[in-house]
Amino acid sequence: MSATKEFKAPVTKRKQKEEEDFPRGGASGLTPLEYKEIAHQADTSLFSEPGSKTPAAAGSEPAKKKRKPTKKTANSEVSFENSFDKKKLNVEILSFKRLTEGTKLLGCISGISHGRDSDLPELIVSLPNNLTGFVDISELSDELIQAAGDTLPDLKEQYFIGQWVQCVIIGLQYGASGGAAASGTDKQRRKIILSLKPFIVNAGVKPVDIAVGTFVSGAVKSVEDHGYIVNLGISGLHGFLKNSEAKMYQRIKNNDKPLAVGQVLTFSVLSMESNKKTVQLTVDAMKVSKALLGDKFSFSEVGSIMPGNVVETHITEIQDIGAVGKFMGHFDATIDYFHTSKGMITSKKEIEETLKVNDKVRARVLYIDLASQPTRIGLSNAKHVMGLTQPNTTESELGSKVFPGKAIPIGRSFETVTVKRIDPRHGLLCSIDGVDIPAYVHISRVADEHLANVSATGKFRVDSTHRGVVLGYDPVDGLFQMSLQESMVDQPFLRIEDIVVGSVVKGTVAKVSDKGVIVSLAKNIRGFVPLLHCVDSAVTSSTKKHVDEKFKEGKSIKCRVLSTDATEGRVILTCKDSLISSKNPIFTSLDDITPGSLSDGVIVKVNAHGCIVSFFNNVKAFAHISELQETHVNNLSIFQPGQVKTCRVLEVNSAEQNMKVSFKKSSEVDLGSVEVGSIHKAKIITIKKDLIHLTLKPSETKAVIHATHLSDHIGEQADRIFASLKEGMIISDLVVLSKDETRGSVMVTKKPILVLAAKEKKLITERAGLKQGHVYPAFVRQVANFGVFVEFANGIEALAFRHSLSDASEAAFVRNQSVLAKVLRVDPIDGKTEVSLKPSDVSSSESVVFQGEFLAAFFKQLERLAKKADSTVSVGACTLADVKTVGNDEWTISYGGNKTASVAANQLKEGKTKAGFKCAAKVLDVDFEQDSIDFTLKDSLISAEETKEAKANKFSTANISKDLTSLAALQKAQGTVEAVVELVKDDYLVLSIPEVNNMIAFAATRSLNNRKDRFIGYKTGEKVKAIVAYVPKSQGKGQAAERVILSIEQASVSPRNGAAKEAKKGTSGIAEFEDVKEGSIVSARVANIQLTGMDVHLGGKVFGRIHLTNLADTYAPSETLLKNFKKGQLLKCLVLQVDTSNKKIDLSLRPSRLAPENHAVVHDPEVKGFSDLAAGGILQGYVSNVADKGLFVALSHKLSGRVKIAELSDDYLKDWKSHFTVGQVVKAKIVNVSEAHHQIELTLKASQIDPSIKAIQTLADFTKGEKVKGTIKAVKDIGVFIKIDNSTVSGLCHISEISENHVPDVSKLYAIGDPVKAKILDIDMEKKRISFGLKSSYFEEGDAEIGEDEDDEDAEGSDEELEGASDEEDIEMGEDDSDAEHVEESDEEVDNIFAGHDDSDSEDAEEEEVEEETKVADDDSDVEMTDAAPLAVASGFNWDGKDDAEEDTKSGDSDSDDDSDDERSNKKKKAKKQAVVVQDDTADLESQAPQVATDYERLLLGSPNSSYLWINYMAFQLQLSEISKAREIGQRALKSISFREEQEKMNVWVALMNLENTFGSADTLEEVFKNAVQTCEPKKIYLQLVKIYERSSKIELATELYTTMTKKFGQSSKVWTGFGHFQLHHGNLEAGRELLQRSLKSLPKRKHIKTISKFAQLEFKYGEPERGRTIFEGVMSNYPKRIDLWSVYIDMEVRNGEQDAVRRLFARVVSLKLSSKKMKFFFKKWLAYEKDNGDEESVEEVKRRALAYVESLSA
Repeated sequence: MSATKEFKAPVTKRKQKEEEDFPRGGASGLTPLEYKEIAHQADTSLFSEPGSKTPAAAGSEPAKKKRKPTKKTANSEVSFENSFDKKKLNVEILSFKRLTEGTKLLGCISGISHGRDSDLPELIVSLPNNLTGFVDISELSDELIQAAGDTLPDLKEQYFIGQWVQCVIIGLQYGASGGAAASGTDKQRRKIILSLKPFIVNAGVKPVDIAVGTFVSGAVKSVEDHGYIVNLGISGLHGFLKNSEAKMYQRIKNNDKPLAVGQVLTFSVLSMESNKKTVQLTVDAMKVSKALLGDKFSFSEVGSIMPGNVVETHITEIQDIGAVGKFMGHFDATIDYFHTSKGMITSKKEIEETLKVNDKVRARVLYIDLASQPTRIGLSNAKHVMGLTQPNTTESELGSKVFPGKAIPIGRSFETVTVKRIDPRHGLLCSIDGVDIPAYVHISRVADEHLANVSATGKFRVDSTHRGVVLGYDPVDGLFQMSLQESMVDQPFLRIEDIVVGSVVKGTVAKVSDKGVIVSLAKNIRGFVPLLHCVDSAVTSSTKKHVDEKFKEGKSIKCRVLSTDATEGRVILTCKDSLISSKNPIFTSLDDITPGSLSDGVIVKVNAHGCIVSFFNNVKAFAHISELQETHVNNLSIFQPGQVKTCRVLEVNSAEQNMKVSFKKSSEVDLGSVEVGSIHKAKIITIKKDLIHLTLKPSETKAVIHATHLSDHIGEQADRIFASLKEGMIISDLVVLSKDETRGSVMVTKKPILVLAAKEKKLITERAGLKQGHVYPAFVRQVANFGVFVEFANGIEALAFRHSLSDASEAAFVRNQSVLAKVLRVDPIDGKTEVSLKPSDVSSSESVVFQGEFLAAFFKQLERLAKKADSTVSVGACTLADVKTVGNDEWTISYGGNKTASVAANQLKEGKTKAGFKCAAKVLDVDFEQDSIDFTLKDSLISAEETKEAKANKFSTANISKDLTSLAALQKAQGTVEAVVELVKDDYLVLSIPEVNNMIAFAATRSLNNRKDRFIGYKTGEKVKAIVAYVPKSQGKGQAAERVILSIEQASVSPRNGAAKEAKKGTSGIAEFEDVKEGSIVSARVANIQLTGMDVHLGGKVFGRIHLTNLADTYAPSETLLKNFKKGQLLKCLVLQVDTSNKKIDLSLRPSRLAPENHAVVHDPEVKGFSDLAAGGILQGYVSNVADKGLFVALSHKLSGRVKIAELSDDYLKDWKSHFTVGQVVKAKIVNVSEAHHQIELTLKASQIDPSIKAIQTLADFTKGEKVKGTIKAVKDIGVFIKIDNSTVSGLCHISEISENHVPDVSKLYAIGDPVKAKILDIDMEKKRISFGLKSSYFEEGDAEIGEDEDDEDAEGSDEELEGASDEEDIEMGEDDSDAEHVEESDEEVDNIFAGHDDSDSEDAEEEEVEEETKVADDDSDVEMTDAAPLAVASGFNWDGKDDAEEDTKSGDSDSDDDSDDERSNKKKKAKKQAVVVQDDTADLESQAPQVATDYERLLLGSPNSSYLWINYMAFQLQLSEISKAREIGQRALKSISFREEQEKMNVWVALMNLENTFGSADTLEEVFKNAVQTCEPKKIYLQLVKIYERSSKIELATELYTTMTKKFGQSSKVWTGFGHFQLHHGNLEAGRELLQRSLKSLPKRKHIKTISKFAQLEFKYGEPERGRTIFEGVMSNYPKRIDLWSVYIDMEVRNGEQDAVRRLFARVVSLKLSSKKMKFFFKKWLAYEKDNGDEESVEEVKRRALAYVESLSA
């Protein structure tokens, strides 16, 4: 495998996966898992007699030597039936105890968050049988890390909850006690560590087993023009994903983005290319879920089976908890009762009904455990697993595809939970009333009391019903996890998040201390009442006595919640009666507080300047000394902490998080000189946020105007006007709306319709002025779920109920929107007024003038904002135009010299016209924003007089003044005119009035009371009836904004013919509102695109709305979603809702709506109503409004949630508005849901959304005696300054607190940036100071786990590496025994055939001979160099080279070892190898977990000869980028380690060479190398350096060094074979082959056979198998009885895959005259091969041959 890493697959059931050619004879590259598996197989004797004890059963008894069988045994009849029996396969439920590293599983992503043990992101993966694993970002793919560089990618952009993945267990983290049986808190620390890396997941998979329909995992390696190259992690095979096969996944699952390099996906194989090296893949969800393997396909071995593949299984046995089956003829598997197609299985009978013996069912592989005996394969026949989807929670949700975990959140309780099945020792399977998905109750959650097992006849018998609460959801098993414990169900709060700040709660006193009272609120939830809040009065010396008397343990008390912190698990309460019974509003956030508000607060601190007052939710305010009482305060002692005061808010600044309050009563201010409704000029004083502070002229009265009161048009236009204002500017036409006597200021408005009403004395300033049936201008004050409150002026309000809001569509009113209100009723007693805002109700003669002002002001404001329109033109004027181009759709003309414009098709001159033709052109419209002009060339609109003046090169306005006079008369008389539609714009129509010389006029397409939907759907050329609403005084040159405004009567359309209605039908045949049906798919054309969605035209006058949340199943920023849409684009939509009463249509473009069968998993499900929301839920939405007091986030087209300023971020955002824009996607957590009040409260705080993210801590968060982690910020003579991690707190550790001994120079121990552990010695809250201690006596052994969650994975990785190394060494001690037994694999058939014919007289000698001769067969140390990773801080790099050194020692490749070929001794082999017990001097390294330099120094004092410690110390410095310090430590190690410890010194030299190779230069590496050669055995150093060069891809340097080594160590077979392996592995075949001839000239003859054999193996692996075959044949002709060579030859042919060649070899071998022991060895090997690769006939043939051989012996 050239470009892809290799991962050693676990051993299979019948033979070990041969990742290396010769696993014997030296250090092996096997993983610890493989060593454990080999050792496990070695424990089971291959030739044990029936009934003998296995190692597991025998315990620690020594193995007994096998005796020669007695005659009775030898002559007894062999029972072939028993000999063929295998260990019975039982259905088992996976548990943590049964898991082994290397197990491959099918999982489903259930969460994406930061890691529990580091700040790096990780995937949370749900596994079968309610298990959960974690995938660190470094275990996704190597391509991802390489492509990411310094910036980690956002996993949420590449993965989604509900995504199915293939994964493999690479680690099992046990509890603190270290065992799988850990309990209590240890169980919570258990962790299943997974990897998604393709080369690990697909380890052991042969290319021949990748066929059409295979389910395979891969990582995107590169992006090409036509698709993606995919790394499958399989040697010699890669995949290609075409763009067409990725398109659907990208659009639905990948945020409509292309796949990213390094992204890991599960694919299905579509086809195999003819070169057998490339497979065509698909990632389309439908194709992948329906992919099937061919009927005749069979995996070549069990190691190639991958989770996720669908296999046809033959059911062979039904057991109590599942079924046993067989697939592909010889692979046994199980299906547990959680994973049947029925869904809920309550008994064995139901299993038998669902899965019948001899039935063939399709099932998906869930997991494969290759390390178990027998191999465990789990299958699933569940519908959601087969479809790779999730089940629906209820029947009503069919088709909606709501993720069950979101549909029914944690904490939801159910009154009826019915027991359906009892697993006495495990738990209960239950059904939930109204929910289709079953639930499982673990035995620990069945009852409050401990249950050893569940009785079938007790309280929890089958069909009994109970109350339960949901604890979670398992997407792989398709089950909810529940609790039936009454204490859990009855809890008022299951989580702290459910407790509402300010609510009154009841609790029980749990403990009374000097600091306050601990109150039990619910199980596992406790609150704390500080001493300050225990009594209603101020805190005095006698307060503690009163507390002891008032609060007794066990007493029930009433409290009010002051604040909560779910992250810290903290609930603060108050028992002050005045706060509990207070009727004043509660302050919980500065965002909701307005000046003048009243609330009760508690004095917490008093100083010379005033009092600090605390409210709820940690809201604090300052009361200045001047505001404490009406008279001057002479004695501040009358104000004490603990006193409750009613406060009046003076000033609040939520951005700076400060507030000023007063204890005084409100003061009076005289504003009599300013009348409500009067018009003024004003000067701008300051502009803050969306408020403008002014002073009225000439009274100098303070005034305030809101940004939304600058225009009748709220939104972009109002924002632009606001942005154009500067301090010092003078604004005119300001109308006084109301007075604020407490502030001494007035509220003013500049809304044109209110200004017009004030000028015409129609502004309502007194309620008596309201007359029933009349229409008045107003603005929206508040929008409620039952209606809209409007205000006229002077605080006079009226209510429009919901039914009085709109005629044809759902109301869409916003605060401060200008409206017209018709008075329906005025209550004569209390003056309450009811109004109607329906456009049909307010349309009257009274409203025409205001409708005209609405559009007229629009044009005037646009002109002032643009300041770039052509000042020489005006609407209706004519000029001479030169036709430049003539097209079918439009013409281009030039005018005024060098200016150009386009003329629409419907405004062209009649008749044929060519370019260059000159004619008169009339101005229809001037677009101020686009700086363009619309002209008409129609003869019907241009009179002869206008044409004449235009040809004279003059802008003609001859008849305009006269026409304006005529129209003014019509306006006054409320007369109507007939107009013709000339142009249709987004916000208005351009019309001509034929009866007034084709005067150009304009009409709004939206009204004051209907801003959302265009109520006009006319086409150009249509005639309409209209009322003259506004006539300018003049319309001369440069007055482009002065226009005639008409108000159209909607019922005035005059159809041209009977086909007009059909002509207006859309592509879906829709002409009227009644044609639209819910659930139907219709065609629509984009009419308008806004930041919050799109308006679409369905046909006729029918329009619909597509909200942002209905554009896609995966949310993305609005600009990203909307950039692919254009006006006029034709779309297919699904009708979501038709509101007949309000004439409103909501549509959806979600693919899951349009084609639900193709889109099972939806990344962002629809929020249909309040039932889909629950406190604590996490979801995404779009910012719909950025208001003064926070954000509004749209969760659907109907629902929006509010985010207060305090909930926007964990960090302080000074200018928070700049961080959010309308249309922005945000992830939020639901804080509170009130359907009654139609309110949804959200938070965007990362610490609330993801509990693993901790908020920044302050000094108040720490306590004296606490042990913390920190960083050295400064080193001074008096000590060191330490900053606590994840906080703003820093303080001094005095020099006397650094060490137990005197420290003369602090700088020698610590440097800036060093991480340290410290103990808090003292905290002074008043001075804001903290003191630390670093003495070792302050810490115990358990303190090494401080900050466990913050430990980075670099350290964790090194620990795992070191543990793996030690395991490997232990296993290698017994390597020879295990390898010898592995060659003779267990096969009872051959044992029985050979029974009594084992040539027992020479049995021991034969065993030794077989073992000795198979050494070559198992020795791969010379062929496969150890594949270690290059030097990196966080890698699994083997620093010390210990394996490599041992390889030299064990491989027999040194000169002395090479002689061993001639010095074999039976006596030496008979002696049993004893394991060498080595004293571990660094045993405390893991328990004390060194974190800082001083920790390493302390350990090295006790173990100066440990290269292990020295090298880890070097790695620690590299993590801090201290390369020079790492070098210095290496040199110190060489000086400190005793000269007798050669291997320890060798390890350090290798580490130094690795360091210089990665971070140094060629010169520094050469210097280290030369020094190492002088100190250590030269050949070992040369071999280590050449491996370093190979790992770092320095091919030329490696080649040069190998050349030198062949000259320097020419008699070493290891050097020659290593060089040959290097050349052949890198494709230099001829150069590698030449080395064989050269080596034979240099090597002693005794080493020739070994060397020739290994070069033959290299030919099989990297060169030409035929050449390797020729070499072996030459050797075997000279040494026909060397079974080691025959074994190697056979193994090479087996790997080559030519079955005929393998069988010929076996036939040749068994025909030789060998001893019965050797023949037995080969017959077993042949039989094992046929069982894996042949059929029943071939297996029987081997048995027949073996029997014939035995019979020949008897003869």
